[in-house]
Amino acid sequence: MKLFAVPDELIWLAVFSVAVSAILTNFIWIRSMGIAGVGGLSIVYFKLGGSSLPGAILTILTATLFVIAVFMAIYADLSHPLKSNQGDEKKE
Repeated sequence: MKLFAVPDELIWLAVFSVAVSAILTNFIWIRSMGIAGVGGLSIVYFKLGGSSLPGAILTILTATLFVIAVFMAIYADLSHPLKSNQGDEKKE
């Protein structure tokens, strides 16, 4: 982002948003909480305004990829439902 003249505080906001979203997605049982980090990326996008078109494109691309990653985590949870202990019992 430094190559595209994005201010340092916006870079750190974007990094913080993505990091917190990744933590929320991986450690909380409700995976959709990870999408909350896209809010930080949207703040970066609006703060950029029209000053840096490549920075805005990079921010949109990052947000899109992160939303796709969160949806993939949700899909992975849905495709592997929790198993009950019924199959673990030995039949005598």
